[in-house]
Amino acid sequence: MVEFAIVAVLLFTLVFGIIEFGMLIKDYLAINHAAREGARSAALGSPTSVIVARVESTAPAMTVPAGDIALTTGSPTSDPDTWTSLGDTADGKNDAAPGDLILVRVSYEHELITGGLFNNGAPIAISAKMIMRRE
Repeated sequence: MVEFAIVAVLLFTLVFGIIEFGMLIKDYLAINHAAREGARSAALGSPTSVIVARVESTAPAMTVPAGDIALTTGSPTSDPDTWTSLGDTADGKNDAAPGDLILVRVSYEHELITGGLFNNGAPIAISAKMIMRRE
Protein backbone atom coordinates (compact mmCIF):
# COMPACT_ATOMS: atom_id res chain seq x y z
CA MET A 1 0.00 0.00 0.00
CA VAL A 2 2.78 2.42 0.86
CA GLU A 3 4.60 1.66 -2.38
CA PHE A 4 1.41 2.20 -4.38
CA ALA A 5 0.81 5.54 -2.65
CA ILE A 6 4.29 6.71 -3.62
CA VAL A 7 4.06 5.48 -7.23
CA ALA A 8 0.42 6.59 -7.71
CA VAL A 9 1.29 10.28 -7.29
CA LEU A 10 3.90 10.03 -10.02
CA LEU A 11 1.64 7.93 -12.24
CA PHE A 12 -1.36 10.27 -11.97
CA THR A 13 0.82 13.34 -12.56
CA LEU A 14 2.23 11.72 -15.68
CA VAL A 15 -1.20 10.68 -17.00
CA PHE A 16 -2.77 14.09 -16.39
CA GLY A 17 0.29 15.77 -17.95
CA ILE A 18 -0.13 13.69 -21.10
CA ILE A 19 -3.85 14.55 -21.26
CA GLU A 20 -3.20 18.27 -20.71
CA PHE A 21 -0.43 18.35 -23.32
CA GLY A 22 -2.72 16.60 -25.82
CA MET A 23 -5.48 19.15 -25.24
CA LEU A 24 -2.98 22.00 -25.63
CA ILE A 25 -1.73 20.59 -28.94
CA LYS A 26 -5.34 20.15 -30.13
CA ASP A 27 -6.08 23.82 -29.42
CA TYR A 28 -2.83 24.91 -31.07
CA LEU A 29 -3.68 22.99 -34.25
CA ALA A 30 -7.22 24.41 -34.25
CA ILE A 31 -5.89 27.98 -33.92
CA ASN A 32 -3.44 27.37 -36.78
CA HIS A 33 -6.24 26.03 -38.96
CA ALA A 34 -8.45 29.01 -38.11
CA ALA A 35 -5.67 31.46 -39.04
CA ARG A 36 -5.10 29.64 -42.33
CA GLU A 37 -8.80 29.75 -43.21
CA GLY A 38 -8.97 33.45 -42.34
CA ALA A 39 -5.94 34.21 -44.50
CA ARG A 40 -7.43 32.21 -47.37
CA SER A 41 -10.66 34.18 -47.11
CA ALA A 42 -8.72 37.47 -46.98
CA ALA A 43 -6.64 36.52 -50.02
CA LEU A 44 -9.86 36.10 -52.01
CA GLY A 45 -10.88 39.68 -51.12
CA SER A 46 -13.53 39.06 -48.48
CA PRO A 47 -14.41 42.00 -46.20
CA THR A 48 -12.98 42.02 -42.70
CA SER A 49 -16.27 40.99 -41.06
CA VAL A 50 -16.38 37.84 -43.22
CA ILE A 51 -12.74 37.07 -42.42
CA VAL A 52 -13.34 37.35 -38.67
CA ALA A 53 -16.50 35.23 -38.94
CA ARG A 54 -14.54 32.61 -40.90
CA VAL A 55 -11.86 32.44 -38.20
CA GLU A 56 -14.48 32.15 -35.45
CA SER A 57 -16.46 29.44 -37.27
CA THR A 58 -13.40 27.36 -38.13
CA ALA A 59 -12.69 26.68 -34.46
CA PRO A 60 -16.24 25.85 -33.31
CA ALA A 61 -15.31 24.20 -30.02
CA MET A 62 -13.26 27.23 -29.02
CA THR A 63 -14.39 30.74 -28.22
CA VAL A 64 -12.02 33.12 -29.98
CA PRO A 65 -12.99 36.71 -29.15
CA ALA A 66 -12.98 39.04 -32.17
CA GLY A 67 -10.46 41.24 -30.32
CA ASP A 68 -7.96 38.37 -30.46
CA ILE A 69 -8.00 38.33 -34.28
CA ALA A 70 -5.65 40.84 -35.94
CA LEU A 71 -5.72 41.57 -39.67
CA THR A 72 -2.88 43.55 -41.25
CA THR A 73 -1.64 44.10 -44.78
CA GLY A 74 1.54 45.32 -46.42
CA SER A 75 3.89 44.91 -49.31
CA PRO A 76 6.12 41.83 -49.62
CA THR A 77 9.25 43.97 -49.23
CA SER A 78 8.26 45.63 -45.93
CA ASP A 79 8.54 44.39 -42.36
CA PRO A 80 5.28 42.72 -41.12
CA ASP A 81 5.53 44.68 -37.86
CA THR A 82 5.03 47.93 -39.82
CA TRP A 83 1.99 46.79 -41.81
CA THR A 84 -1.32 48.65 -41.55
CA SER A 85 -4.66 47.32 -40.36
CA LEU A 86 -6.81 45.70 -43.01
CA GLY A 87 -9.97 47.63 -43.80
CA ASP A 88 -12.88 47.49 -46.23
CA THR A 89 -13.65 49.35 -49.44
CA ALA A 90 -17.01 50.67 -50.64
CA ASP A 91 -17.45 47.75 -53.05
CA GLY A 92 -17.53 45.15 -50.24
CA LYS A 93 -13.95 43.87 -50.49
CA ASN A 94 -10.95 44.30 -48.22
CA ASP A 95 -8.61 47.19 -49.02
CA ALA A 96 -5.47 45.15 -49.69
CA ALA A 97 -4.10 45.75 -53.17
CA PRO A 98 -3.60 42.73 -55.45
CA GLY A 99 -0.15 41.32 -54.74
CA ASP A 100 0.01 42.65 -51.17
CA LEU A 101 0.42 40.23 -48.30
CA ILE A 102 -2.27 39.81 -45.66
CA LEU A 103 -1.38 38.64 -42.16
CA VAL A 104 -3.98 37.01 -39.92
CA ARG A 105 -3.00 36.63 -36.24
CA VAL A 106 -5.16 34.64 -33.86
CA SER A 107 -4.61 34.51 -30.09
CA TYR A 108 -6.29 32.16 -27.62
CA GLU A 109 -6.13 31.48 -23.89
CA HIS A 110 -6.02 27.72 -23.29
CA GLU A 111 -7.75 26.90 -20.01
CA LEU A 112 -6.14 24.00 -18.18
CA ILE A 113 -8.48 21.08 -17.58
CA THR A 114 -6.38 19.88 -14.66
CA GLY A 115 -6.91 23.03 -12.64
CA GLY A 116 -3.99 23.98 -10.43
CA LEU A 117 -2.00 20.80 -11.00
CA PHE A 118 0.12 22.48 -13.70
CA ASN A 119 1.07 26.15 -14.17
CA ASN A 120 -0.85 27.12 -11.00
CA GLY A 121 -4.07 26.87 -13.03
CA ALA A 122 -3.26 29.99 -15.08
CA PRO A 123 -4.36 29.84 -18.72
CA ILE A 124 -1.68 29.35 -21.36
CA ALA A 125 -1.60 31.88 -24.21
CA ILE A 126 -1.25 30.32 -27.65
CA SER A 127 -1.23 32.14 -30.95
CA ALA A 128 -0.88 31.49 -34.66
CA LYS A 129 -0.29 33.61 -37.70
CA MET A 130 -0.68 33.02 -41.41
CA ILE A 131 0.39 35.19 -44.34
CA MET A 132 -1.14 34.91 -47.82
CA ARG A 133 -0.90 37.04 -50.95
CA ARG A 134 -3.99 38.99 -52.05
CA GLU A 135 -5.20 37.71 -55.39
